[in-house]
Amino acid sequence: MNGNEKKGYLFVFFTGVFFSAEVIGFKEIFRVTNLPPEIAALFGVGGCFLFLLPFFIANKKRRENTILTFKRDGRILIIGTISNAIGIVLYYYALKKSDLGPSAILIKTTVLYNVMLGYFLLGERLRPIEAFGICLAIFGIYQISSLDGQISFFSSACILLSALFFAIQSFLIKKYVPNILGIEYAFLRLFLLTIFFTFYSISISSFKIPNYSTILTLSSFSFLGYFLGRAFYFEAHNYLTISKLNATLLIEPICLLFIGMVFLNEPWDLKKIFGGGLILLGLYLIVFYRPKVKSQA
Repeated sequence: MNGNEKKGYLFVFFTGVFFSAEVIGFKEIFRVTNLPPEIAALFGVGGCFLFLLPFFIANKKRRENTILTFKRDGRILIIGTISNAIGIVLYYYALKKSDLGPSAILIKTTVLYNVMLGYFLLGERLRPIEAFGICLAIFGIYQISSLDGQISFFSSACILLSALFFAIQSFLIKKYVPNILGIEYAFLRLFLLTIFFTFYSISISSFKIPNYSTILTLSSFSFLGYFLGRAFYFEAHNYLTISKLNATLLIEPICLLFIGMVFLNEPWDLKKIFGGGLILLGLYLIVFYRPKVKSQA
């Protein structure tokens, strides 16, 4: 792993921005249409894949790197993508039925799963102040997940399970892909997700073709989140441990919480503000806080 943490945090910042745009876009699609989650995901990733395909075919370097990624990392890519796809279905199902803010924050229990996987299976170590920061952030997530009327117990359970499936992908990458090619990995993931959602929607008899404008909208937001966001996210694995990597992404749901309350007329709640404050404090302790070292006389 490269020791340039600042570069890793920059990649995570861009990841959070693009992930937020994707979630807002899909939430809006679910608000104005009755699309099943798997159909929205299918035509989002499928349209994005077709849009990017000429770029990857025409560019020799991208073509070579794509082939290299599939040959070298194909097994982990497939397993991780299947795990991720299951998480997407569960998350979108819950997102359709719950407010944007609580759902976006609860999904960040991925952080807790990744800390556990990193600590117990990858030998990663956290300073006490970082562990305390993560505990604060998790408690903040709990405060928001228990908001009455804004997220149901069943939706919460779906999101918690979804977060586990998302965490598995990061664990596999950190353990088995020491130097990931983020852009090519994200592109191949689009292809595999398209195949997965096609067969899944057919198997449960939910397959249907949305109208052209909906497909274009889904593809656009998928380009931001599923491709650009994931490309930066995968690249960040080269610079950060999975615990720090995912803990830093806690900034994303805070932005979504604010957007939901200000622009989507979701209710204001003291528990939201308190929980969000705990998450921001935890994020500061994890990423930015460095205790002063006393100089010896």
